[in-house]
Amino acid sequence: MKRTHVSWLNRVAAAGFAVAAACLAYAGFVHMFDNALLAALVGACVGGFALGRLLRAGALQRG
Repeated sequence: MKRTHVSWLNRVAAAGFAVAAACLAYAGFVHMFDNALLAALVGACVGGFALGRLLRAGALQRG
C-alpha cells in the first residue's frame, strides 16, 4: 500500500464522523441495555473502527 498525503480537512472530517458514530453507538446502547460500561466500550470500538477505516485504505487519500 502506497502512502499518500491526506489533507488536514479530511482528517478533521474523519475525526468528526468517528466522534458522531461513537456518540450514536453510546446513546443507542445506553437506551437499549441501560449499561454504561457496555455502551462506552461499544462506542469506543465503533468510533475507532470508523476512524481507522476512513484514514486507512483510500476513502480520504489522494493519489
